[in-house]
Amino acid sequence: MGVNISYMGTKREIAPAVVDVISAAAKGVALDVFAGMCSVGEALAPYRQVWTNDVQAFAYEVAKAVFTECDLPLSRIQISDLHYEKYHSHRTRISGAFATSLAAEADLLESETFEQFEARYSTFKNKLAVERVSFASDDLYALFTRLYPDTYFGLGQAIEIDSVVAAIEATCRTGETSPDHRRWLRISLGRAMLRTANSTGHFAQFLKPKAGSFRTFLRQRRRGMWGEWLNSADEMQPVGTSDWRKGNRSFNMDCLELLPSLAGSDQRPSVIYADPPYTDDQYSRFYHLLETLLLYDYPKVDGAGIYRIDRFRTPFSVKSLAGAALEQMVTAISNTGADLVLSYPTNGLIYEAGHDPLLIMKKHFRSVERCYAISHDHSTFGASKGLAKSAVTEQIFLGRV
Repeated sequence: MGVNISYMGTKREIAPAVVDVISAAAKGVALDVFAGMCSVGEALAPYRQVWTNDVQAFAYEVAKAVFTECDLPLSRIQISDLHYEKYHSHRTRISGAFATSLAAEADLLESETFEQFEARYSTFKNKLAVERVSFASDDLYALFTRLYPDTYFGLGQAIEIDSVVAAIEATCRTGETSPDHRRWLRISLGRAMLRTANSTGHFAQFLKPKAGSFRTFLRQRRRGMWGEWLNSADEMQPVGTSDWRKGNRSFNMDCLELLPSLAGSDQRPSVIYADPPYTDDQYSRFYHLLETLLLYDYPKVDGAGIYRIDRFRTPFSVKSLAGAALEQMVTAISNTGADLVLSYPTNGLIYEAGHDPLLIMKKHFRSVERCYAISHDHSTFGASKGLAKSAVTEQIFLGRV
């Protein structure tokens, strides 16, 4: 079942074709080095052991939950019984410092016309500015309240996010929930954040309300984080049996660092699937809040999207570096002794830079073939030229050692 989270660039549509090509490769463990939300791994699950890697902490946690967890997710009733009192106590405490702003926000959410909305929104923002300055809580769990009120989320929603985090950490400290449960609960909260955010489905930038969109803004701001968290938790399950999951591994590394380390390992995959980024969109910009949710480290932030300044940047998304990055990756995979299944579209940066993935693979593998050329819509969530979908021809190559 997995986590059913939408992610920019997801390969869910071509996963059956990828699995078909992998089935023609060497038998044994398959490693997905850009696992994302695990669509390919889920499709592979019935047939062989699955290892995953992703440099993003949230994607790593998803893969670890889906493919390696022992404890199953808690039911919404169990979650509510264990967490509501702690959640409510924390929410009440933090809300006390923003009583005037929360009252103004409640009034804002009842707006019926844009003129009414504008006037009430101005009032709310002024009151929030004052109370943010005077907010002096030393509570560890106030990150979203401090950094992100009235951005991707409303003030009330930011307080709710912090309160859910506080409740999750409290039950884990007392042993009422296990580390596996904690992972599922935090992933569920990330999914709830994606569903309630005032954005186009990611966190590259929050939307500013206009006359034609203020009702959507209000609809999103009215959604309660507690309820969305429970709903998200209800829709999550690991893949496969517990015995099968014991044979899987998950990594949280830059693939260009992970792959060389596998070459000298006693345990190595038999086939490696690589789906490197192919546009100049740095994915970390679209999911930085999910990283912050998991790290909860009060990061330094900047930019219109209030980004973490330490977010990861990949050379695969830099035209001048993409060709060398692919060469380095293909060389490292060849050195592991594994077969390579590579998916890369005809409009990718590597082609724009004058390189050819097929020719690069032929330098390092005994035989190379292009197995598929599939036209499909790549999910951009508005990241590329304002389009929600981008038509591409996805190629799937197989290199055998």
